[in-house]
Amino acid sequence: MGQPDQVNAGAQLSAMLRQWWQSEVPVRKQGSVVTQLKARGIETTQPTLSRYLDPATPQIARQEVVRALHAIFARPPEELPAALALWERATSEREADNRLRIGPAPSACTTAAAPAAGEGRAAGPGPRGVRYALVAAAVLLIAAGTLWLTTPWESTHTFDDGVSATAQPPGAAASQAPGKLGVCKDEACIGLEPNYTVCRTDAVTAFVDADTEILVELRYSPTCRAAWAKIKGTNPGDVAQIRDLTGRTRKHTQISGADAHTTMLPASRPQDVTACAVLAARTVCATIPTNART
Repeated sequence: MGQPDQVNAGAQLSAMLRQWWQSEVPVRKQGSVVTQLKARGIETTQPTLSRYLDPATPQIARQEVVRALHAIFARPPEELPAALALWERATSEREADNRLRIGPAPSACTTAAAPAAGEGRAAGPGPRGVRYALVAAAVLLIAAGTLWLTTPWESTHTFDDGVSATAQPPGAAASQAPGKLGVCKDEACIGLEPNYTVCRTDAVTAFVDADTEILVELRYSPTCRAAWAKIKGTNPGDVAQIRDLTGRTRKHTQISGADAHTTMLPASRPQDVTACAVLAARTVCATIPTNART
């Protein structure tokens, strides 16, 4: 996973959905996920699902898709409000961005104003007629843009959520202004990608372990009071895992390259969580304190 300087809520949502997908061992093929979505009455395609799961060029998943993926991957109940909160902010950011691109609609006085001279004459093919035609076309485009802003992307189904998309428990997800790193603390950090939050800025390696091939780190942010596992020198199929004292676990299956890391778990102190590399033949956990200031 990369180290972006800035990120929006759409990228955070895609990162969370991708982590859900990659948390399974073995990782389920996207075509199989599409089949399960269709079995739930949700029409989509594999290329569309791939864009939903790509934080680099995110496409905002429909809310019904977010709910269905939460169920398909059997994610913990507390992760659904966090995902829906990200979805709400992502759609709001998208609409705000599109309003800036379209610009303010012309006032009624501007669009209805009569020409100063030659009143009553039909607008012909001359410059004045062309100008009126352009104004009419602009009004139509603005009206179409307004309709598009009120319609979710790829909306082929109405949403029957049972709860308001804006309803979220306190601390359900990181608060974030558009284009800035997310801010979270304690339970608000669960399931979030650390690279997309301020937690990465003060993170330290609190515990470590290594053998002849791999390195395991427990990364901890004192400001966020959250931790994640990081593994290096590993191979595709290896799993980074972090677990807290209550048994809650975050996992990330390495897809390519030679390193990987999990999303975050809340932790009052680094001693309350354990980071491990789960390999085909062995498990290596970070148990050696580094004496890093936390």
